[in-house]
Amino acid sequence: MRSLEQLITELQAEAEQNPAFRKTLELLVALGEEILRPAREKETAPPSADNATAEPSPHNSSQQQADSPPIPDEDIQRLVEHYHGGHAHEAALAQKLSSSLTLRNGFDEQEPPFDPELISTRTRLKAEVARWCADRLRGEIPPDAESPYRRSAIARAKALPFCYLWMLNYQGTPAMLDCIADCYDALAEVAELVPFIPKVHQRPAWADRLLELTATVQSALYHALDEASQDPADYPDPDQTTIFGWLKWYTKTYQKFISRHMRRSDPADYTRVAELITEFDRLRIEIQHAVPALDVELPERTDAQPRRTPTSPVAKQRLRTLRYHVGHILRQSIEPEHHWRKIREQIEALIELGVPPSNVELRSALLPVIEEVPTGDEFLSHSVRLVLREIDRYLAHQEATTGIEFEEVAPPTPDVEAVHTALAGKTILLIGGDERPHSRAAIEKAFGLAKLEWIPTRPHQSLDDFLPFLKRPDIALVLLAIRWSSHSYGEIAPICKEYGKPLVRLPGGYSPNQIATQILAQAGTALGVDSSGGRT
Repeated sequence: MRSLEQLITELQAEAEQNPAFRKTLELLVALGEEILRPAREKETAPPSADNATAEPSPHNSSQQQADSPPIPDEDIQRLVEHYHGGHAHEAALAQKLSSSLTLRNGFDEQEPPFDPELISTRTRLKAEVARWCADRLRGEIPPDAESPYRRSAIARAKALPFCYLWMLNYQGTPAMLDCIADCYDALAEVAELVPFIPKVHQRPAWADRLLELTATVQSALYHALDEASQDPADYPDPDQTTIFGWLKWYTKTYQKFISRHMRRSDPADYTRVAELITEFDRLRIEIQHAVPALDVELPERTDAQPRRTPTSPVAKQRLRTLRYHVGHILRQSIEPEHHWRKIREQIEALIELGVPPSNVELRSALLPVIEEVPTGDEFLSHSVRLVLREIDRYLAHQEATTGIEFEEVAPPTPDVEAVHTALAGKTILLIGGDERPHSRAAIEKAFGLAKLEWIPTRPHQSLDDFLPFLKRPDIALVLLAIRWSSHSYGEIAPICKEYGKPLVRLPGGYSPNQIATQILAQAGTALGVDSSGGRT
């Protein structure tokens, strides 16, 4: 026969994992308190006159009753009916009892940490990589495209805390990865919408439905990972566990009963998660109308004002189309110009719809191809430049705060050695973007520079801000990051020529290999060196 201690331990564990079971225990405790209250009051009453009243004390149950009103007799009767097989309204009654139980049990659990932007960024990245790996397993990714993408994905993951791209080594079926990608995308939808759920007991219908969808999505991801042999019990996914932990806290605190998918023995169907996207879009419409009236307190953002309404379904569809065309670029599909044109059109449409250039999902969609963005004016429209500028700010912030480079450093190419020969011990000037400390150090080390002067640019910045640097005799070369500029600073070219400074336009990122290739192509002759490293 089990000891009392073992039984209590098992009940505590079950109550922690199962909100419905916890509510049942709470109802039983409340019922017991009400049944025993008269006897306790009689036992604690002082032996005085018949009409004398005991003074309240911290240890007296009458003091507890002063803190919380007694449960009405009709609710007690409904409880009795429920436990005799009737159909008491459990959820409503649990809500009435919650304040009393909180005081009696001393339950004051704080809301667990929840960072919607971080969860959305991580899950979007994992969804993207899972789909790419599925395409690779199908043979749809060219061999020469694998290494660059892997380096980019790993670098982006390293810049995020606890972001593990286990799928890069997955050797199972592509269909399994497709399902997991759908689950990660759905979890990103949940992370974006959960902050709008009001923290009250009386919720609108859309909030209750969103809570139920949250349970379904996190359960589907858990069991999909388990099916893919990732063993989430021993190696939990941080985003799934964070969402589940928040959901348990909310259901306990605000008495929301969720009947499905809150236990491992009740798994959600991960093969049908993609079907929930339509319902998420419908909820977005309801939330857009409801949030201003609810005045929901949203977490502050560092790069923009607090977002008062979720992204509209129309914008969400544009974002999905954008990801579709980005996927074709990653697969090196034929007619890349067509897909880049469609990408530009989606970006422009999103900005016109009011989506901020710093939007997390927009940024996440473009990051995998950010180093391949065309540099012609036909692509770099005003809207595209705004988005690229925000992406550069994000990458610079990530590099400064995490100490991790966005661009995975690849082995140096012969071009790097050639540029090192020409620039060792000299100073060069880089104009454009936001300074990245680790990228600066990597460039200085690769080329043996004495120093890299980096001037960030701002929209509509005057050329006069650069003149003092262009005139300096120690500047041996000027790099212009044209992708991040509000315009191409065409006026710089004649000034550089006047002062004898070779000018190199950088269409891509800050990888030393990429920079070296552009330097040799545009200024190799001026520096007196060719791509073989020999003097011209």
